[in-house]
Amino acid sequence: MTKWHESAAANVGLRATGLALLAAAWVLAVRLHHMSQTISPRDATSPMLWLSAILFLCASAGSALLFVGPALWETVEISERWRRLPPPGREAAGAFDGPPSRSEHGASA
Repeated sequence: MTKWHESAAANVGLRATGLALLAAAWVLAVRLHHMSQTISPRDATSPMLWLSAILFLCASAGSALLFVGPALWETVEISERWRRLPPPGREAAGAFDGPPSRSEHGASA
């Protein structure tokens, strides 16, 4: 069974969406540039800040979708160091109880 992002249609769709987001970011950047020319840098308004945030999001998501495409959903192997610990009650739970006592080894004191 193939995953949805492995089809050719998904590849084209994701990259086209990335291109559309970059085009929207370009339009926002031009609009923001024209707005910034009319006021001093210290008088940034809320619409300018919102446009800046939307511009950043569109440019970031558009770049990721256009250049990486469906590879954004590839599974990667995580090294042993960063894997989650099993929940308590499993076989690995005893590893965190500290060093074994002498009585567990059968040695007499």
